[in-house]
Amino acid sequence: MSLSIWVGVIGVCASALLSGWFRGRLRKAERYWLVGLAATVPAWIILLMVLLGELSAEHSEKGMKAVLAGGTAAGLLGVIATEFCVRRLKGCLAQVSGAFYWLLGTLALVPSWTFMLWRMW
Repeated sequence: MSLSIWVGVIGVCASALLSGWFRGRLRKAERYWLVGLAATVPAWIILLMVLLGELSAEHSEKGMKAVLAGGTAAGLLGVIATEFCVRRLKGCLAQVSGAFYWLLGTLALVPSWTFMLWRMW
């Protein structure tokens, strides 16, 4: 579980550095969002694999299936919702910085990840 937290922190820091470094070359909003999304995906997948391991253990808790289903569904909804926001903001006339799109991508899986971390704690 702590590995997931460390991977998440390192991923967000590395992703922030990369999006700052490639600021001029990432031109499209979806690319900033994708770089932000890539920051938390590895940590989320690690925690998902831990939950799957807990589920297959002999003495697994009865609510573990619900946590796994809820966490996965919340992650999927987060990605869909933030991608919808990116497309909506891109269509507006207002100029939004690439950092905001990166933040949307980074925050896409955070609610699901936090829920699964809280349940595992």
